[in-house]
Amino acid sequence: MNPEIVKSLFTELRMPTAARELAEVLAEQKKAVSLGWVSSLLERELDSRKQKSLRRRIHSARFPEITTLEGFDFSFNPDIDEEKIRDLATLKFIDQNQIALFLGAPGVGKTHLALAIGVLAVQDGRRVFCASAKRLGQEIMLGKLRGTLDGLFKRMLSAQLWIIDDWGVVSMSREVAEEIFDLMDRRKQSSAMILTSNRDVSEWAEVFPDPIIANATVDRIFDRAKTVLFKGQSYRLKGRIQTREIQTVDGEAQKH
Repeated sequence: MNPEIVKSLFTELRMPTAARELAEVLAEQKKAVSLGWVSSLLERELDSRKQKSLRRRIHSARFPEITTLEGFDFSFNPDIDEEKIRDLATLKFIDQNQIALFLGAPGVGKTHLALAIGVLAVQDGRRVFCASAKRLGQEIMLGKLRGTLDGLFKRMLSAQLWIIDDWGVVSMSREVAEEIFDLMDRRKQSSAMILTSNRDVSEWAEVFPDPIIANATVDRIFDRAKTVLFKGQSYRLKGRIQTREIQTVDGEAQKH
């Protein structure tokens, strides 16, 4: 086993002294030393640490479910721009702190694909914050009551990707709206975002108590945003639609 491979494993495991002094220790042995078993142990330790780190990031992200791109049937709604989704899945938009807006009717796959990209980000070692707009509002109010709002902001702003689901569905109090604006204003310096909404953009202002806050917040959401429009039948009802079609065909066959 090449000592350089063992040295690189020590380095990856953040064992700088072992990496630095490996050559000296081997020289002191004054004979050939088999390092295969050492390398195997270090690789197992590294794999274990990576798995634990992945589980921590998944738990911290609070995904409501784990989804994948492979688990999504793009052929069901061919109007969804698969190329744009695949481009977002490269995660380059995260490095540039950009925004992806998933807009369209309920049930067409916005949340599934947003979560799938979030899972890819976590697997790539990124920190992700995931919440529905309703839950985010609740966490802000709870943080204000308990004096833990700074902790929530720190957790969000330290994440490299935010996923905010169902934007524009629930109305906000002025207290929540002001904090949401502050978050959106500060996000562009530190985090990328995927935001899903089934409401028309022209209706977003209705959930804010103040038109000035509404306009300022929406302006920041659309700053360098990539928009993906979701059209077609409800992906959520896919199985039921197919079942009904089969039943209808069977019924017609029986008539004849």
